Amino acid sequence: MVRLRTQESEEKYKKLIAAGYLTGGCKLCEASSLRDFEYWRIIRNDFPYDLIAQVHDMIVPKRHVKENDLSEEEGKEYGEIKATYIESNYEFILEPTLKLKTIPEHFHLHLIVAKP
Repeated sequence: MVRLRTQESEEKYKKLIAAGYLTGGCKLCEASSLRDFEYWRIIRNDFPYDLIAQVHDMIVPKRHVKENDLSEEEGKEYGEIKATYIESNYEFILEPTLKLKTIPEHFHLHLIVAKP
């Protein structure tokens, strides 16, 4: 499997997950916003893909919702954010497959500015 985190970061991440870091509440819902929109917000990724990313944020719907349950309004606003804000501030949008998602119950996409 391709690693996107440094070995040190990946080990720290796996230890926290094994210790129950994700139990109790949704970390995406609890995260502080870097930027808010009506239905979406941009948050910092606490476990960035530091092997490849200079900047690693995420876009998440404000509602705790799976991708297939996004409303028409949420979908429309995402398209607008992608065409303007994301296009102006990031280089890549990444979405791991379901088998690699740590929090599949709250839809999110990774926003990356690559390392030079």
